[in-house]
Formats: sequence, structure tokens, C-alpha cells
Amino acid sequence: MRWKQFLTPVESVTTENALSMLGSDENIQLVDVRQPAEYDEGHIAGAKHIPLGELLDRANELDKEKPVMVYCAIGGRSRVAAQLLSGNEFSKVYNLTGGFNIWEGWESIGDYDQGLEMFNGFESLEEVLIVAYRMEVALGDFYIDMASRVANQEAASLFSKLAAIEAKHKRHVISQYTELTGKDFPENVEVDGAFEGGLTTAEYISRLGADMEKPLDILAFAMSVEGQAMDLYMRASEKAPDKKTQKALLQISSEEKAHLNSLAAVMDSLYASRE
Repeated sequence: MRWKQFLTPVESVTTENALSMLGSDENIQLVDVRQPAEYDEGHIAGAKHIPLGELLDRANELDKEKPVMVYCAIGGRSRVAAQLLSGNEFSKVYNLTGGFNIWEGWESIGDYDQGLEMFNGFESLEEVLIVAYRMEVALGDFYIDMASRVANQEAASLFSKLAAIEAKHKRHVISQYTELTGKDFPENVEVDGAFEGGLTTAEYISRLGADMEKPLDILAFAMSVEGQAMDLYMRASEKAPDKKTQKALLQISSEEKAHLNSLAAVMDSLYASRE
């Protein structure tokens, strides 16, 4: 037993600071130390799940040279986790004050394998990028369809803007495909309706109780989708067969994170305009 681990000072961060740090530093390893049922009900998007009781046995899954941020429900278990990691020579460890219970930021739901069936096999980098392309197209098509259905013109305009963003993401995936594989993107890729993040449209709407005529609800819906997608790509990267595929998935996950931050800024501006 390394008694030093119980004496090591632990740096705590607020949810606001944590969100800023995670948004700006790609090297931070985010770890959820709660139990599986807690994680399944809801977790910070992009978090790796290692229950506290398994932490020391699985510490080799983390890079000691990169910062680690740990959280639990309210901050108690994560403080212990942070001390354990600090005592085992991890260079920089942060504890999220208040834990998931007061987190206000990107969220995801489902067990650790949620949505990974879409990436089963990992036979090639090409196939992984085609799956990503299909998800972008499916979401973009949904936004285009909703723009034509809603009665509220502000909501219709917002759906059109969201569709344009997904079109940009789709073009970037095509560019990645060409750059990383040295091949032209295949024509007539079939889109089977796969949705970003591993959930269906109905599941997202039901989860939020969203009203698709209200811009704030639409933004909450879009942020939920992007958070789930970021989470899925992050988890999928851990199962990638090679560094090239892993890097591509992490890059897409990073882009989803940037999209989340931009949606949050739009939501803030909408709230400000209503004051």
C-alpha cells in the first residue's frame, strides 16, 4: 500500500472550469469512476468508464504523462480516485467538484458499448469513415425534413442552419477519406438512417421531451445528438485496430466537441435576447 496516495493534495475544479478545460485541451483524459448503472443513466460525453473499485487494476489504460480529470456523482469517490492516481505517479490529476449531479455541459447516455455495433469489425479505415459519413447524412436529412415541417419560422430557420452545419461535416469526412486513404470517396453510398451517437430520432426527442417548434428545445436536442456522437467516436477510438483509424475517430470526436461549443454559444445568445 502506498500511503502517500492518501496524503497527496488533489486539485479540484468547478464544472464551469472543467467544461472550459475539456473544450480547450485535447490531452485531458476524462474518467467516470461511478458504477455501471450510474454511467448508463447519464455521463459526461467522452468520459472513459472505470469504476473506482477497478481503477488501480486498470490504471494502465490511462497515460500517466497526460492530465486526468475524474468525477463521480457528488465528488467523494472521485477525490479518492484522484488521490489514488496521484499516489501512483500520474503527473496531473483534477477532481470535478460536485460531480455529475451538478454538471452543466455535454452529456451522453447508455452503456459503454452503446452504438458501437455500427463500427463492428473495423475491417478498414475506409469503412469507419463511411459509417461517419452515413451518420452525418442521416442527421442532415432529418434537419432538412424538419425545416419543411415546422410552422414556427424561427425554428425552420434554425433547422436549416443545423442542416448546413451537417453538410459541412459531411464534406469534411469526405475530405478525410481522400486524405487518409489516398482514394476517391465512393459514389452512391447507401444511407440507412443511422443516427449520430447510436440513438434513434424518437429516442433523442423522448429523452428531452423536446418541442420541435421551439428554438431552445431544438438547440437542446442538437446538443444532445452531438454529445452522444462525440461520446461514441471517443469510445470507438479505443477499439480501433490501428493508430491511423484511432486518430481519425478522435479527430471527428474533436469536431463534434467544437460543434457542441458553438451550439452552446447560440443557446446563450438566444437566452440573452429574451432577457
